[in-house]
Amino acid sequence: MAITIRDADESDVDLLVELSRIGQELHADALPAYFERHESRAAAAWIRSRLGRAESRTWIARAGDVPVGYVVAVVRDRPGDARCKPRRTCEIEEIAVSPAHRRQGVARALVDRVLADARARGIRDVELTSWSFNADAHRAFEALGFRPRIVRFGRDSGTRS
Repeated sequence: MAITIRDADESDVDLLVELSRIGQELHADALPAYFERHESRAAAAWIRSRLGRAESRTWIARAGDVPVGYVVAVVRDRPGDARCKPRRTCEIEEIAVSPAHRRQGVARALVDRVLADARARGIRDVELTSWSFNADAHRAFEALGFRPRIVRFGRDSGTRS
């Protein structure tokens, strides 16, 4: 299957809204206390906010004429302080591949595009985060060369709202 990657623009918002449903529903099913159900207008507003930012890039993957995935990457500048050196990173903020097209190189093609863009910007570190329940994503990210750097722990304080 030939996969092509292209920049997304305002004309792709409806398509990106549908593709974003994949990850949003997965997260809302797993952690309903933290994630909203997919709602098209809210998703469109979020996508437009990313398309309109200079530090953000969005790409769409196609298999032939069929859109099969997307990725949103954001450049983050972290100032240095007494503990840490300043860092410029590229964060994969969202990535999703249609379930019917997984394990066919779509995620790899999307990540390769992010890596190429980061290199062109002189950015060494490309990072992403993933919720602990998403073991399938963790395996995919590790297969793409990502390794855990930070483990974040959390717990409920015991309050009831």
